[in-house]
Amino acid sequence: MIWVVLGLLFGLIFLGFPVGFALMISAAIAMAIQGIDLIMVPIQMFSGTNSVVLLAIPFFILMGELMGATSISERIINLASALVGWIRGGLSHVNVVTSMFMAEMSGSAVADAAVMSKIFVPNMEKKGYPKTFAAAITATSATLGIIIPPSIPMVLYGVTTNTSIKDLFLAGIVPGILLGGAFMVTSYIFARKEGHPVDQKFDVPRLGHALKGAAIPLLIPIVVVGGLLAGLVTPTEAAAVGALAAFVFGVILQRDLSAKKVYGLFSTTVRQTSVVMMIIAGSAVLGQFLANEQIPQKVATGLLSISDDPIILTLLINLFLLFLGMFLHASAAIIVVVPILLPIATQIGIDPIHFGVIVCLNLGIGQQTPPVASVLLTVCSTTGLRIDHVMRYCKWFILAMFVTLMIVTFIPQTALWPQ
Repeated sequence: MIWVVLGLLFGLIFLGFPVGFALMISAAIAMAIQGIDLIMVPIQMFSGTNSVVLLAIPFFILMGELMGATSISERIINLASALVGWIRGGLSHVNVVTSMFMAEMSGSAVADAAVMSKIFVPNMEKKGYPKTFAAAITATSATLGIIIPPSIPMVLYGVTTNTSIKDLFLAGIVPGILLGGAFMVTSYIFARKEGHPVDQKFDVPRLGHALKGAAIPLLIPIVVVGGLLAGLVTPTEAAAVGALAAFVFGVILQRDLSAKKVYGLFSTTVRQTSVVMMIIAGSAVLGQFLANEQIPQKVATGLLSISDDPIILTLLINLFLLFLGMFLHASAAIIVVVPILLPIATQIGIDPIHFGVIVCLNLGIGQQTPPVASVLLTVCSTTGLRIDHVMRYCKWFILAMFVTLMIVTFIPQTALWPQ
C-alpha cells in the first residue's frame, strides 16, 4: 500500500496538483481502499494545524513582506556593500551578506529569492557579471533564509518533533555563517577566474554611515530572536513582535508604504500562509496513514538491516533527505518524513537539535535541485532565464552547500555549540 500512496503522490505532483492537495488525495484514496472511515481526513487536517506555535508562520511571513517592501532592503544592501564590496567580485559577496541579513527577517528562502532576484540580478548584469552567475548566487544564497533564525522550516520541525524552537534557532547560527562563507569562497573563485570587478574600495566613514542607516532594521530581528532566546517571549509572540515592529517602522516612522501596499502585503501573507497550512494539513493526513501502517518502524528496520555503522546510516539518511528534497516542498518533507527518520537518528546518537539542522540543510539543497527546485525556479521566473543555463554556475554553489552539510553532519558542535 505504501508504494500505491507514493505513486499517487508523485503522480499528482507531476500532473501539477498543489502539494497539499496531492498529499490529501493520495492518503484519502489509500484510506478508502483499506476501509478506513474518511471522516478521519478532516479530523486529521484540523488536528495537524491546531497548534498555537504555527501562528508564528504567518507573522514571520508578514514581517519579511513588510521589511522587503520598505527601504529596509536598500539599507541592508548599503551596509553589506560597505562591509564586503571591496573584495574581488564585490557584488556577489554583497549578495550573500545581504541574504544573511535578510534571513534574520523572513525565515523563507522563496520569499528572499523573490525580493533579491529583482534587486541584484539586473544590477550585477549592469556591472559586467554574467546574468546566469548573478541568478545562481542569488538563488543559492536565499537558502540561508531557512538556516539562519528565524526559520519557518525549523518552526515546523520543532512543532512536529516537540523540540525547542529556541534551541533550533540557536543551532542554525553557526551553520548559516559557514554556508554563507562557503558561498563567498565559491564566488571569489569565479571572480578570479572570470575577472569580476571590485564593487568599491573599503571606506570607514561609508561603513559608519551604512551602519547608522541599518541600525533600526537590524535591531528588529535582533530583538525578536534575542527575546526568544532569552525566554522572554514564545516563538509566536516573537514573530508577532517582529511583524508589529516592521509595520511601525515601514508605515509610521518611514512612511514607505501606502494603505494600498499594506493591503497587498497582507494579501500576499494570507496566500503564502494558506499554501503552507494546506501542506501541513495534507501532511497530517498522510502522516496518520503512515503511522497506521507502521511505516516508521519498517523503514527503521530496513535501514538498520543494511548496516549498524553510524557513519553509513548517517550518510544514507542524508542521501534520502537529499532525494526527497528534490521532489517535495520542505514543509511536507519535514512533517511526513521527520517522524520516520528521527527515531533512527537518535538511535545512532544524533541529537534531535543537530538533526533538525541537518534536515534543513538537506532540504535547502533540494530547493536548488530540479525537478521541483522551488527557490531556483523563483529566480528563473523572475529573471526570465532558463534553469539549465543557470545550473552551469548553480551546480558549484550546490557543491559548496553539500560540503557545508558534511561538515555540520560530522562535526555536531557546529550546531550544538550552545549546549
